[in-house]
Amino acid sequence: MYDVIIIGAGASGLMAAATAASKGARVALLEHKDDIGKKILATGNGRCNFTNTDMSVNKFHGSKALIKNGLSQFNYADTIRFFKELGIPAYNNAGYIYPNSRQAASVVAAFRMELMRLHVDVKTGISITEIKTAGITTKDAKSAANPATNKKTDNRTCYCIQTDKGSFKSKRLIIACGLTASPKLGSDGSLFRQIEALRHHIQKPLPALCGFSCDGLNFKKITGVRCDATVASVIDGQMTEQNTGELQLADYGISGIPVFQISSLMSRALDKGQRVKVIIDFLPAFSDDELNGYIKDRSITTTDNRSLNEMLNGLLNNKLLLELVHKSGVSPDKKGRLLTDDDCKSLTRSIKHTAVSVKKPRGAEFAQVCAGGIYTKEIDVRTLESKIHPGLYFCGELLDVDGICGGYNLQWAWTSGYIAGEMQ
Repeated sequence: MYDVIIIGAGASGLMAAATAASKGARVALLEHKDDIGKKILATGNGRCNFTNTDMSVNKFHGSKALIKNGLSQFNYADTIRFFKELGIPAYNNAGYIYPNSRQAASVVAAFRMELMRLHVDVKTGISITEIKTAGITTKDAKSAANPATNKKTDNRTCYCIQTDKGSFKSKRLIIACGLTASPKLGSDGSLFRQIEALRHHIQKPLPALCGFSCDGLNFKKITGVRCDATVASVIDGQMTEQNTGELQLADYGISGIPVFQISSLMSRALDKGQRVKVIIDFLPAFSDDELNGYIKDRSITTTDNRSLNEMLNGLLNNKLLLELVHKSGVSPDKKGRLLTDDDCKSLTRSIKHTAVSVKKPRGAEFAQVCAGGIYTKEIDVRTLESKIHPGLYFCGELLDVDGICGGYNLQWAWTSGYIAGEMQ
């Protein structure tokens, strides 16, 4: 029998395994993919932004109690120190922390070596079919003195994991299987049935750090365009969040880092049936007055027969400019020198305040993480232990915590994996 079995060899599962084994536990790590750390390899475009020095509760969505308690026990400085001890010195890029090698593969390799050193029994390509619980049978002092005495069962729980490669038993169980984001990399929801059989409940997983299908622009005409922009989410008429960065326009709608950063609340709102739209500022470097003045000046100094589009050449990507001029209601064939004050204001509004209606997030297969997870009321927020089954722990994305881009989701994986691995 193992002291602890961990299901899932993603970031949180690896941290839980290393932590538990470092405290002397006999550990087995079960992973249904053919290798460990598949999702880690895809993080940070293969460079693995594994934490951030600007770490605070407001970088996360979900259960504030979980986040506060977790970060108070294992924060970004602990993460940097942990990886340094594994031979992964940190590279700090304006607070975004990467391995000095700039390779996610270095992080996975470090874990692989650490688990070997700690004699963790790693089993990959294994499918869980059932999780059973039973009492652990022990003999008290009176029983030991008298073998005829019946065995006495204490209040501890044993976990029996049935798999396609046999059964495994442990005194404690940590589930770190993730939700449904990027299922090809391992998080596919295949363990949900077994978790629910343990009488735990999972909030509906919703795609986060993802793009959205939208109406309001002819996206097929501007697909492939990338530009710096500010995007602001408006939910039932209330502006909620905004972010600036490289916006990516696709045939379905909007994507890119600034969209990812405001995605969690939008996914949750859409799931509740709320009205969601995004206001896009395609020229955040200009104020409204500056852009309006620029267009007016161009009109005044244009003395030939250039069209409006020709007059504004170089201001934005040409495909995008054509679409925004069309949306403004000003004819793109109008001579630039003939623009009125109202035309200039309409063009400014179109470029600085385009509203698109958000219809739905892209599927989980396109999301980096999911919102939702095990109901927090069913878990001890200090230890991550189940309130239903003693000795059962959850960590990682399976908990109701998701962060913005920038190393926050990996920090949550390290934090929750460490806490679960401690098994306080």
